[in-house]
Amino acid sequence: MGLFSKRNESYNERMLREAGLLDYQQDKPPDPGPPPSLLARLGVPDGSSLSPREWDATTTVKAPELPGSRVEFTSLPGGDLLVDGEDEAGDLSPLADALEQDVQPPYKALAVRQDGDLWAVAAKKIATAPIDFAGADSLELSRKDSWEDFRVDGDPSDATVPPQLRRLGEAKGSDFYVKAERLDGDLWEVRVSKL
Repeated sequence: MGLFSKRNESYNERMLREAGLLDYQQDKPPDPGPPPSLLARLGVPDGSSLSPREWDATTTVKAPELPGSRVEFTSLPGGDLLVDGEDEAGDLSPLADALEQDVQPPYKALAVRQDGDLWAVAAKKIATAPIDFAGADSLELSRKDSWEDFRVDGDPSDATVPPQLRRLGEAKGSDFYVKAERLDGDLWEVRVSKL
């Protein structure tokens, strides 16, 4: 019989660690690698079902004019839709309209063709903020005690930290981690956590 060691971690910590979203276990910065798909960012393996437990809203909808078999998109606070990827997605408004019976923008969504014109569609709420910072797709700001680290597109940077990014972190307390990913223009998706 083998000897097993159980690490004291919460269910949420274990789920984040297994999804690759928790990198505090090692004393090195996480390798950003290629940008993950929406499913991977949400901890859902490709090919899995759109289980309601993993999303803020799920539904099915008929969308006869929609090409392809899968589409990822983001609904911005004003209701505009951004399509992830380069392919022409067609009119996504039937998908967004169906989701918005249960969830309001901003959100990220995934739609998968089920059978014929029937699509399963799911949405996960996101937080957004305007940040004035040109020439980058992602920003990260970490502060712990007197230590502060600012990264631009994954690399350490001496650039001036945007005040909007700093305010987002400080709203969580003196020690925080903020990650912002550009959506469109000066609008960024933000994730903030207390350290």
